[in-house]
Amino acid sequence: MSSIPQEAIRLMNGFRGYQLVVAACRLELPDLVASGPLDAAEIASRTGMNPDAMRRMLRGLVAWGFFAEDSSGRYSPTAISDAFRSDRPGLRNMTMMLSDEGYSLWSSFTYTLETGKPAFEHVYGKGRWEAMSEDPAEAAQFNAAMVETSTRVAKNVVEAYDFSWARSVVDVGGGNGALLAGILRANPHLRGVLVDLPAGLDGAGETMREAGVGDRVEVVEGSFFESIPAGHDLYLLKSIVHDWDDEPATKILATCRTAMGASSRLLVVDRVVPEPVNPDGRDVGTVMSDLHMMVVLGGRERTNSELAALFGSVGLELARDIEMQSDFHVVEARPV
Repeated sequence: MSSIPQEAIRLMNGFRGYQLVVAACRLELPDLVASGPLDAAEIASRTGMNPDAMRRMLRGLVAWGFFAEDSSGRYSPTAISDAFRSDRPGLRNMTMMLSDEGYSLWSSFTYTLETGKPAFEHVYGKGRWEAMSEDPAEAAQFNAAMVETSTRVAKNVVEAYDFSWARSVVDVGGGNGALLAGILRANPHLRGVLVDLPAGLDGAGETMREAGVGDRVEVVEGSFFESIPAGHDLYLLKSIVHDWDDEPATKILATCRTAMGASSRLLVVDRVVPEPVNPDGRDVGTVMSDLHMMVVLGGRERTNSELAALFGSVGLELARDIEMQSDFHVVEARPV
């Protein structure tokens, strides 16, 4: 019996296991087996892959618990593989985006440790947002990942937060509006405003029409570093504050504070780093997201005390932290 713990072996092989999942997502293997078990030859035929290589890949996916294999050599879905299907909000687009965005960057992780600066600019000679603006395909993959996550998280937000008191909500930097659409669909009394740069708003009209809320949404081009529509009840920042270090994050919060009235509320929908971190694995997604923000953007996930300090610097106070059925939280702030 090996004296090396199995978890240590899994950690060492993590980068290879991840690439198995990326390939499975690109080939839509979770969708392929969702309707019934298939053997390796059939999967290889349907995807145009080499049969022997596919069989060996599928064995790897079984070893990681991604698929199940029966005695006749057929492969079936699991709860894990279902999280990567293309026909439901899950992890597929995010997995592929992270592979494109960050896989090579993590080989330069030591640079970030030494300097405290994101590795992206060091490796590519430009910042993440500039690089994305120059690559439409990369931007499309990023947007697909954001929509996938926002659609998934929207369900948790409407279950966790009581919107009944509000009449209007502004989604700041909300992209094509997947989160706002979910909130408005669940709260017919609400009207919404979607604010983002022109490139971020691509597809917003279609998203709102498909959700049946187009007549209750105003789409506004604008920058959260400059100004946003004033006088609304609720302001949302989902996956925005974590993109930035403290100085720019404070500017974003100050823009929101300027727009808010005395009874307005700000909702920051982000991961919250616990103090201390749990060693049982439940905080892996949050901690790894924090590290990824550091490597790619120079941003960070924050603890409640760190968020409270940012809020306090712009005339807000942390009112409550609402945990959800995901690794995201709804952190509510109100004017002091």
